[in-house]
Parts: sequence; C-alpha cells; structure tokens
Amino acid sequence: MEKMTKTQIQERQLAIMNRMNEMEEKSREANNGNILFTEAESAEYRSLVDESAGLSARAKAMASGKELEQIREREDLGKKLRETIKECSQKRENATTILANKVTGDAGGDNNTIANLEAGGLIPVTIKEIIDTKVAGIELPDDLKLVMGVTGTEIIPYSTNDVVFSVEGEVTKVGEQALNFANIKALPQRIAASVPVSFRAIDNAAFDIIAFITYKFQKGWAIFRALHVYAHGDYTPIQGPFAKVNVVELTNDENLPKNLAKEAAKMYDLGFEGDPVFIMDKVTEVDLKFKALIPGSTGERTAIENGLCLGYKYVVSPYIDYTISEQGAATKETARYIGIGHFGYLAEQQHGEFRFNIDGTSQANFDRGTVAIGMTTDYSLTELSGKVNNGNGTPQAFTLIKLVDPVSSNEIGN
Repeated sequence: MEKMTKTQIQERQLAIMNRMNEMEEKSREANNGNILFTEAESAEYRSLVDESAGLSARAKAMASGKELEQIREREDLGKKLRETIKECSQKRENATTILANKVTGDAGGDNNTIANLEAGGLIPVTIKEIIDTKVAGIELPDDLKLVMGVTGTEIIPYSTNDVVFSVEGEVTKVGEQALNFANIKALPQRIAASVPVSFRAIDNAAFDIIAFITYKFQKGWAIFRALHVYAHGDYTPIQGPFAKVNVVELTNDENLPKNLAKEAAKMYDLGFEGDPVFIMDKVTEVDLKFKALIPGSTGERTAIENGLCLGYKYVVSPYIDYTISEQGAATKETARYIGIGHFGYLAEQQHGEFRFNIDGTSQANFDRGTVAIGMTTDYSLTELSGKVNNGNGTPQAFTLIKLVDPVSSNEIGN
C-alpha cells in the first residue's frame, strides 16, 4: 500500500468527492434527472466509496489527540445524520422536514421532538469556509471580506462632504460648515440550493456522508459568490459592483497595458488610494503575459510578470465574462472583459441563519433514487463607492473594461 501523508489523503479525498459528484451530475443530465449508472459506472462508484472509507481509516490511524477526537465526533455526526435522513425518507409522513425549526400542529406545541436540529443538537453542515475544489475561477480578492450571521437591517453610514479651508483676514469671522451624513442599507435576498444524495451513498455506513454533503454545498456556495461578485448585466435583485458601472471599451492592441494602467489611475484621482485588483479570464491572462509592457519595446518585460498585472494583484475567473439576466440566468458572453476594483468598497454579507432541509419522501426524489438535501439563507452585496463624495450611485472604485479587437488594415480600406 502506498504511503501517504495527511495532506495527500485530504487531497485524494477531495478528488474522490469531485469525481462522485461529477458522475452523479452526468448521470442526471443523461437520464432526465435520474441517477442510473451503467455496470462500469456502478463498479467505479463503489470503488470510490471503498477507497474513501479506506483513506478515512488511514487518516484515523495517523491521528492523535485533538485530531482523533474531531474524527470521532465527525463519525458520530455522520451516523446521526444518516439516521435522520432515513427517518425522513422512510417513516415520516410530511415530505419536507425543516430541521432547523420546530414543527407545530393545530394543537400547538412541538410535533417534531426528535428529527430536528434544535431538539437533537445536530448541526451536520457548516459552509463558512470554502474548500479548494476543481472549479475554475472561484477565487475572490483578499480585501473582499464576507461577514457571516448579520442580524437585522445593516445600515452603513457615510460622510457626504469635507471641511474646506479658506484664506481669511486676521479678525474676519470664519463661516461655519456643517458636516453632512447619509447611509446605505443592505438589501438581503433569500438564496437557496438543493442537492440530491443517492440512496447508495446514504446506506453505505463506511462512506463519509458529512464530507460529501458539505463538499457539495461548499462548491455551490463558492460558485454562487464568484458569479455574483464578478458578473455584470442589468439584473436584480443581487447586483455585484460590475453590474452598475459604465463599461469602458479598450482596443486589445499594443497600447492595452498603458490604457489599463490609466483606467486604474483614474480611480486614484477620485481619491481611492491603494492598489486595486484586476479580474480577468484565463485567455486574457495568457494574452497579457505575451504583450509587451511598453509598446514597441524589444525587452522581455510584459504586462503580466512576477505574478502581477502592471504591478497589481490579479485574479483569474471566467465569471468576469458572464452576464446575469433579470430572470437570474447566467450566460457567458463571447466578448472578454477585465474588471478593476477596490473590493474593500463591496460589503458582502450573509444574514441570519443557514436553514437545513431534508426531502426524503417525495415521489420525484424516490423515483430517481435520491434524498434532496436543501439549504437556504439571506445574502446581500452592497456597493459603497457610488455614494462617496456625493456620487450619483455609479461605482467609482470599480471599472469594467470590454476588450475590442483592433481594426485590420483591410477593414480600414473598405
């Protein structure tokens, strides 16, 4: 048996989760929402479950002290969750059980004294931290901080004017100035997700059901955040900063590095000091790695070098090219974009609690051999720079640049 470190075990476990998730999604797409594996796929799925169980056993054997205690606690939670899911899918009459809340009937009182998180003390899924997945473009800028568990309506105050000094005579009375303030309110919106978990994954006691469910929610949560932070389009109700800006078109020629630097400098002239972050897709990154920093130069310096773009940090994500419609549909445009932003001026907040839900008895889920695990919460994105210095609401600390192909000599001639 190949010797593995704890890190290698974790990485392999993550790869297994990713492959199992991929197999289930592919099967549902091919079979009208049902999970129907071929004989070869079933064998691979069982092999992955067995390998995952073996890796968990090896990790447990290598653990000691606090780590061993955490593993045992995780196993206990997994057992409880497995039993709760079976209770919901096999014995309960109601198709949906809201585990985070009590269930009350006409006579009042709690009619759900066993299978709910409040009564049982079971909190099986925590998604505050985002794991490293194989999904491209979910990295977010360092200065964007997600605030969890915000309660009530968040009000963010800001100043609308500054003190102005003037030249006055020696004994002239100086006119008084009022300092004015206003505020921005965060507008939380309900978001939700539901992931199916197959009966075979639930029934296999050796499989880490907690890790699999947590992985699925973390992956979806990461994609949702990156999409809404980076995407543009005149959509509602959750709008990222690039959805509200006036798009600037720049020709993708030898002068692009200089023009990008000028767009970043314009924000500095508005008072937004510090270094912004560039957001681009992978094709644009490669293009800039081969584009000379100074037009016409023969040196080796390029627009992207030493992990920086024009000296600034950058993040690669395909979601900068996405637009979201009013109906919430996300579409990747053929055009390529570059976003520049001071993400400290974007307030990202999760409000209240994450609510956990199990649907184990509906006919649709039974027919496809799954139990639906759902989660919902409230979430908001609030752009702040649009109100600074009496701004008109258009973000001043964010710029979205649309790359335009240069006009060829033939086109000019025509």
